Amino acid sequence: MEDNNEKKKGSMFMSALNYGLLAGIGIIIVGLIIYLGDLFEQNWVSWIGYAILLACIILGTLNFRNEVSGGFITYGRALGYGTLTAFLASVISGVFTYVFYSFIAPDALERLREISEVQMLETLPNATDEQLNFARAMVNPLLMTIGSIFSVTFIGFIFSLVTAAFLKKKDPLDTEI
Repeated sequence: MEDNNEKKKGSMFMSALNYGLLAGIGIIIVGLIIYLGDLFEQNWVSWIGYAILLACIILGTLNFRNEVSGGFITYGRALGYGTLTAFLASVISGVFTYVFYSFIAPDALERLREISEVQMLETLPNATDEQLNFARAMVNPLLMTIGSIFSVTFIGFIFSLVTAAFLKKKDPLDTEI
């Protein structure tokens, strides 16, 4: 029985890795579209990345439930699977974010700094030079990567809280409550 549980855990990770990779690539593509189309200030474009993440969580959980778990999955396992998928997607897209803004397109980083400064001045018209410099310093590849990993994982967790409620399927032979 223990071997079966270990096999399922390994299968869960590999399945989540596959769907996390798909979601991560989708998020990367959206990021490239934002860069190439100079759509940094268009918030609606980032919603496409969230839709990709949500779709990968749903499809991955369904696949894991039906192909690996014998057609059944508890709420907790579905929540864990979706969150793991989101975490893996966030790491993949986060590594790309770091490499992209550090080495491939540092010009885009400067563009984000300018946008950040303008937004701060709109919010705080009397911002000091120190405050503006601090805001500019916060827009750097490492902080963006760390923030991206936490935010995408958190959003994936929220998505998974909801999707797990719909995708759970109790095994009628399971006697646990």
